[in-house]
Amino acid sequence: MRRKRAMTGWYDPAQLAQTGIRVAISTVFGQFADKREALAAANAIAPQPFDESFDYSTKGADGFWLDFVADTGDGWNSTYAIARLLSAKSLTIGEDVLPRGRVLMMGGDQVYPTASRAEYEDRLLAPFEAAHEAEAQANGWPEKEARPDLYAIPGNHDWYDGLNAFFGLFCRRRIAIPGAIGQPRAGRPIAGWETHQTRSYFALQLPGGWWLWGTDSQLEGYIDQPQIEYFRHAARYWMPKGSKLILCVGTPSWQYVDEEDPDPGFASFSYLERLAGVEEDDNGEPMGHQLRLVLTGDSHHYVRFVEGDRHYITSGGGGAFLHPTQQVTDKNFTSEFPEPGVRHRRGNPRTPRSFKVAQSADGTPAVYPAAATSRLLTFWNLLFAFKNWKFPLLLTPAYALFIWILDFNARLGQKVGLGDALFRGGSLWRAVELYWQFVIASPLAPLLLGVTLAGYHFFADVKNGLGRFTAGAVHAAASAAAVTVTTCLLARAACSIWPAELKTLTAFAQQIGLIAGIGFVSAVVSATIFGLYLLVMLLVFSRHSNEAFSSIGHRGYKGFLRLRIGTDGALTLYPIGLTKVPWDRGATPRNPPLSPHLIEGPIRIPADAPVVSPAPAPPPTDSA
Repeated sequence: MRRKRAMTGWYDPAQLAQTGIRVAISTVFGQFADKREALAAANAIAPQPFDESFDYSTKGADGFWLDFVADTGDGWNSTYAIARLLSAKSLTIGEDVLPRGRVLMMGGDQVYPTASRAEYEDRLLAPFEAAHEAEAQANGWPEKEARPDLYAIPGNHDWYDGLNAFFGLFCRRRIAIPGAIGQPRAGRPIAGWETHQTRSYFALQLPGGWWLWGTDSQLEGYIDQPQIEYFRHAARYWMPKGSKLILCVGTPSWQYVDEEDPDPGFASFSYLERLAGVEEDDNGEPMGHQLRLVLTGDSHHYVRFVEGDRHYITSGGGGAFLHPTQQVTDKNFTSEFPEPGVRHRRGNPRTPRSFKVAQSADGTPAVYPAAATSRLLTFWNLLFAFKNWKFPLLLTPAYALFIWILDFNARLGQKVGLGDALFRGGSLWRAVELYWQFVIASPLAPLLLGVTLAGYHFFADVKNGLGRFTAGAVHAAASAAAVTVTTCLLARAACSIWPAELKTLTAFAQQIGLIAGIGFVSAVVSATIFGLYLLVMLLVFSRHSNEAFSSIGHRGYKGFLRLRIGTDGALTLYPIGLTKVPWDRGATPRNPPLSPHLIEGPIRIPADAPVVSPAPAPPPTDSA
């Protein structure tokens, strides 16, 4: 029985706890239990020639088509909608007829929130299989139709179980190696596709001198040594000289880079993007490979950057919640590491890097959704408490405890309950003064405030120490002020029923009920301030893009890439967008049919780009 799962509630208490535990375990033990090296040993390069099943160079006489999708496997509706488009034999968009890809490339984070066999089954396999079945029934496809090939690279969410489920799902195939133990084994069918890879990274030969590398950068961008050796071997022995490369990576490091301190977050990606271009043959002659296109997901929107003749595309619209685009800007910095095709020499001057947000044909930035639309969507955070209704339930016990402490202090100091004390004080302003007198009357309430302030401080998405403290303090002060006024108003309004003494069970129950009710309303107010904080931080300071939009959980503005390599060797990209995702369509659509469109383009990458020759070989201590 297929479970049609809703979008992940990132602020649900149970989800917060589960995700926190899984992330902590993966972070601590991920590198100690890295399965990539074990899998590499089982698929050693040395006795293994290039896997002929990875050779698509002679397929597609009229052009070779390939699909790229990333960040799938979240809510049923959005994942199903994209899977339905991917399953169609062709899409007609305007005057363009775009056939289904011979290969489907999944670019990471195939499941949310954390990887497990059950989550893959519910959030990825079920909607993809339902979409394929619906498409087959609608078009009368034969049951045993030839399946296109499916490849996937893992993202950080795929790594949260150490790649256990990922390997079982995508790396089932085993090839025959002379002298090796184990029989050959076919890949696993998934909906209308069949898995083909044997490890979490791979190299595919495409027509027109193109190659595609799918890489695995684990949780923290770590590239293991066997993977480096695999791609160096591919660049030296499998790829003809002057090949053109499409690189698929787990995260858009150029988009996330800290311009003031770029190297820590940019180093691993920079190494990968230079790896093919600096390789030499056995005679020391440069192979002359050219990196032309980088594809990734991780950010759940569409953005195209350019640097020279290279395109860097983030296309993470496969089904996960939408990410904003208004904070996306050009990235200009100097790096210790040079551009692709140039070797890295220690001690060399830093290299300027400039990643520009590309312009579409109509002169607008190549982002989807448009920045103006993204800004408008940010205002949904004003309804944070409503859209994330379980979050106030998480806060309610803490606020109820705090109010109980104030009531206890009021009874000690003024011999009356909190409601009577705040009402007898006179004006609302005087009630606020009394409220804070009760706060400091014992050490427990200030201790709770200190813990809360620390939480706000560490939550703030600001790297500068003073800026982070300021953001956390302002957020804490705004929440405290709103909750103070709310508590004073409600306690004063309830003073007539606030028990003066707690000598009976009825009076005690009445006190508990009042405190719980005020705690809940205070939690709703605090959650609303939380949403307002996210709104201001994103709109004004371009911070908290992930937190501000995971709270919204918007399922629209999804998409994927369809690529075509023509007979002339040119690569054309068709970024396909889907603005509105219908509610559960199933066999009986409840909403209008899917309406895909081109986000921009088509984008043409010619086959005859200038070749960038690598620098002379460095001394042995140098690196790629």
